Amino acid sequence: MTIRYTLLMSYLLISLASALLITAMIFVHLREILRLEIDNKLQSQATTIMQQIDTTLFERFENMAMWSQLEVMQEIRVGDVDKRLAHVLNELHSGYGGIYEQIFVVNQQDEIVSANDKKRIGQRYPHTEPWLSVTHKDHTHSLDYLDTRQEQLYFSIPIPDAFGSGDLGRLYASFDWREMSRLLDAPLPFSPKDSPSYALLIDGAGKIIATSSILRGRPVQFAHLPELLLQMTGSTGSLTTTAGFLNDEEVLVGYANAQGYRSFNGFGWRVLILQPSKNALAPVWNLWAAILVFLSLTVLLGIIVSFWMSAKIARPIVQLAQFTRDFMQGKPVTPPLVKSSREITELSTQFSLMIDHLEQSRQDLVRVAKLAVIGEMAASMAHEVRTPLGILRSSAQILQREPGLSDIGQEVAGFILSETQRLNGLVTTMLECAKPRPPQFTRHDLHGIIGHTLELVQSHAEARRVRIITGLNAKNSFLDCDKDHIIQVLLNLLLNALQHVNLGGHVEVSTTAHAHTLEICVNDDGAGISDINKNKVFEPFFTLRKEGVGLGLTVVQQIVLAHQGKIFVTDSPLGGACFHVVLPIIHQEP
Repeated sequence: MTIRYTLLMSYLLISLASALLITAMIFVHLREILRLEIDNKLQSQATTIMQQIDTTLFERFENMAMWSQLEVMQEIRVGDVDKRLAHVLNELHSGYGGIYEQIFVVNQQDEIVSANDKKRIGQRYPHTEPWLSVTHKDHTHSLDYLDTRQEQLYFSIPIPDAFGSGDLGRLYASFDWREMSRLLDAPLPFSPKDSPSYALLIDGAGKIIATSSILRGRPVQFAHLPELLLQMTGSTGSLTTTAGFLNDEEVLVGYANAQGYRSFNGFGWRVLILQPSKNALAPVWNLWAAILVFLSLTVLLGIIVSFWMSAKIARPIVQLAQFTRDFMQGKPVTPPLVKSSREITELSTQFSLMIDHLEQSRQDLVRVAKLAVIGEMAASMAHEVRTPLGILRSSAQILQREPGLSDIGQEVAGFILSETQRLNGLVTTMLECAKPRPPQFTRHDLHGIIGHTLELVQSHAEARRVRIITGLNAKNSFLDCDKDHIIQVLLNLLLNALQHVNLGGHVEVSTTAHAHTLEICVNDDGAGISDINKNKVFEPFFTLRKEGVGLGLTVVQQIVLAHQGKIFVTDSPLGGACFHVVLPIIHQEP
């Protein structure tokens, strides 16, 4: 089983399990929240409608009380002969925009003295026992009766005698009872648009006295109403029941009892708001459909993400495996550029560093093997070569002192001296490569070492008319090093640069300070080094000069490595090669 397949299955299982669990939790939780919210909305709506009804009754009582105190009401004494009272009643009828269908005044003989409808003047209106009565602000208000056929509620109030005791008669007004239906027609919460609104107004005796418009004119069969009213103990609440006029469907009922308004305490009426469960819970099923869509999208997204994540994790591992395989087979390899999570990227980085270290170790092993060969050669040849070289050198010096030696003899003797000196230097270099002296670390000024080295090579530079430029930019140039070794490094690099530049060329020596290291750069404007040869210049016996041996840069690299530093070559801004030597400021004991 591959990593990609394992990750893919894991992601899919996790996404499906989490999606199913979250879906179930959301549905159950939101269903309870919605049910609670519906109950609260039904209760709130019932309370609001009941308050509006109490407010409406209070306003009617206030109107009747104010009208009964009008001075013009005293016209009852003279039978409203000048029609002033009729004119006022007609203005009241018009001013209230049809809220009051009829407004009229009856004297003590039950005769209609004045009315907004002139046809009623002179008719008898016998006073009967009122349906409901209430005392409000020292006035006794009566609800005489409710005319369900004409949908009128008749109010009445005594008209006091302003010039004596007792009453002159009564003021009557018929209120448009359809106003109550309009209040009951408020849309139900959480219901679809244009859905019917079922609302009932119940009086203190448990009788339905008003309904919403959709129920008006229909027989409302509500067999469970008496039992429901007994359960409605609080001022507001909700419950569940069935309603015959709704085909015995289950309905949610929100109710509110009359609380009165200001000084009016109400008649003990209550409002019932009914909502069929299928309508009330329709959002739940809509929610369920939305959840199914969400679940499907989650599964689809989980599959996409699973493929993407598995590929994102597995692909870098496959690349690293292929990179390792090619490295083991000795093929030219380049570390893969991995763009993934931070952990995978870190793994790839450390893996590439490990491969680089292995490659460096392999190169070091080759270099050590070559140096071992040089050591064996140097050890076996040093004594055998130096003794004859010494004899040849001494013989050439004796020949040069002979008085009758010809010019050709002098020249040949000089050749012998120079070549023996070169061979002696080669043997010395081979011995240094094979068995270098351990560095002795002390505190030195790098700029001072560079200045001393430049003095040593000045004559060589003048001979080739090469200009040496310095850019010693390091502010703190002190470091732990072996002075003689660093001089040898700089001498080799400078002499190598002088040998590769043309006559009248330029060589630049610069320093740069970093956090924990000092960097020396030796630039020249010579022919430069190709990219292929940049990795070979430090190998033993590799040289680009016919007269070179190829051990100078090898010795330089050994000294730098012994100082826990590093050396590498790049292209110079001057056009040739640039050797970088990076040395630690403080030597760390191994």
